[in-house]
Amino acid sequence: MTQYQTPKGMRDYSGALMERRLRMLRSIESVYRRWGYQALSTPAMESVETLNAKAGAAGLVSSAEIAGQLFKIEDSGLALRFDLTVPLARFAANQSLPKPYKRYCVAPVWRREEPQKGRMREFLQADADIIGCPSMRAETELLAMAAEALGAIGITKFEILLNSRMILSGVVEKLGLGKSETEVFRALDKLEKIGEDGVRAELEAAGVDGAAAKKLLALVSGEKDGDNEAQLKKAAVYSKEGAEQLRQIIGMLEQEYGLDTVRVDLSLVRGLGYYTGPIFEIKAGDGIGSVAGGGRYDKLLEIYGQPDSAVGISLGIERLMALEEESKESKNPASPTQALVVEIGIEPAQRAQVMEIARKLRAEGIAVETDLNERNMRKQLEYANANSIPFAIIVGKKELETGLYALKDLQSGQQESLKLDAAAKKIKQAAGK
Repeated sequence: MTQYQTPKGMRDYSGALMERRLRMLRSIESVYRRWGYQALSTPAMESVETLNAKAGAAGLVSSAEIAGQLFKIEDSGLALRFDLTVPLARFAANQSLPKPYKRYCVAPVWRREEPQKGRMREFLQADADIIGCPSMRAETELLAMAAEALGAIGITKFEILLNSRMILSGVVEKLGLGKSETEVFRALDKLEKIGEDGVRAELEAAGVDGAAAKKLLALVSGEKDGDNEAQLKKAAVYSKEGAEQLRQIIGMLEQEYGLDTVRVDLSLVRGLGYYTGPIFEIKAGDGIGSVAGGGRYDKLLEIYGQPDSAVGISLGIERLMALEEESKESKNPASPTQALVVEIGIEPAQRAQVMEIARKLRAEGIAVETDLNERNMRKQLEYANANSIPFAIIVGKKELETGLYALKDLQSGQQESLKLDAAAKKIKQAAGK
């Protein structure tokens, strides 16, 4: 029999894995909403013309590079979106929105690239953006909110890395590499993956002589000892404005939000497809790379018809999931069900009473299942255990007559007879509600 495989670079989510994923998404979305960000949904597909327009942003991405990332829909002029920022820019440029406009979007994107650890062809992003705020308060708020979102999913140890497009552009100009800026940035963006020797080889292949490549790497690498002031002084030589913006962000994060895990990293590039000012990444865990990243992209909306300031951050759900799987064993249930109503010897005429028990529990906010296959008690409990359902409420003729139901904790095996409201209270307490 033919085995049909999941497409390369994509995966199926079910059971405990899907429950963990949903829990993570709800936690992140809850944080975004608490900070006042509005939900925005855009189509999974955009016109190829819209997606290629990004190539003009800051003149740093070629249309061939964009085309290489696209999953195109044959003969339609459409392609699957490769990020959530371009659809936002297209939307915002065609609307009259109160400013600042703060939006979030948690949705899948697709890229035609080779899959690797923590990087898929189809993946979820949890984006938050601010349009219409030129102040560094926008960057600061996004980073503080992202830190809270990471905390909400149990990630408390992380580092925020900062750099600026202005500083990087100043470096290449000072070294006389302005004509090769695009190639320089593309090579630097691979520093963590291929190391200094690999970057030097790519720079030389792009026409950057060996002496200039050596100076460039010395400038952007330097000492990474956490001395932000020393890095900012070095950066100010190449862009006073860029360095001052980073200083403002660091100061506000420390003074207003109590975040001191911030480091200036002059080797941080982030591809620079459309960034114009501060850029940032958040790193947590070994071997996964950044779990969030973003920056200011003030020129992107202009390409779609309406100039405005803009800055955004994106949390990579697949990377966060990989980090969680690596850091601890999941004990999350395979099913959201909190209790299974186990029927024993129920007559057809009494089924309505069993359904009423389930209805009342659901009205209390408890996820409840009833047996659909009319199995015996042993089979019903096997089903509950196979799906890690924590409780069984055993209902027979006697229980219906007395109103006392056997609540069985399927982990400890303990069982007690309780009124329905008391049983509901116990289940909710166990779930932390």
